[in-house]
Amino acid sequence: MERMPALDLISHSPDQTRRLGTHLARFAEPGDLYLLSGSLGSGKTTLVQGIARGLKVGDYVQSPTFILAMEHAGLLPDGRPVRLYHIDLYRLEKPSELLTFGIEDYLADPQGIVVIEWPEHASTDLFDDHLLIRLEFIAETKRRLMFYPNGQRYQRLVDQVRQEVAGGRRRSTTASD
Repeated sequence: MERMPALDLISHSPDQTRRLGTHLARFAEPGDLYLLSGSLGSGKTTLVQGIARGLKVGDYVQSPTFILAMEHAGLLPDGRPVRLYHIDLYRLEKPSELLTFGIEDYLADPQGIVVIEWPEHASTDLFDDHLLIRLEFIAETKRRLMFYPNGQRYQRLVDQVRQEVAGGRRRSTTASD
């Protein structure tokens, strides 16, 4: 039986998806790990753009599909510097390829926040505590985002995001609430 998401949201536009990412970044902490799973075109990179916006990243954020990882300098809401590592595992053919570019270094950076697209292309034992966000294509501009926290830190994070975007309601809601 599939586990129910701790938070289930509907985004009606790319801008709403980016705003959700901005809300997520508002509660981000160094050491965070977000895993974004979904088909091509489901909004993963759009969500990362919102996270980057919330972290005051000045660079344009695009999917690092061909280079695997991009590093962006940003700021946490309290003004502390942070590095956003945007990793895309789509092109990997086997989990052992992760070792060729040092994913452990990204995950171990105490000043970093790591966002990984296509985490299913990696070995699951690589990720301990994390927040998995599954994105589903519903219609041309409509996406479903399901949040699955793994660990107490991420349950608190989901609760904070729920409070901010949904007023604390425990139900499916839209990103514009």
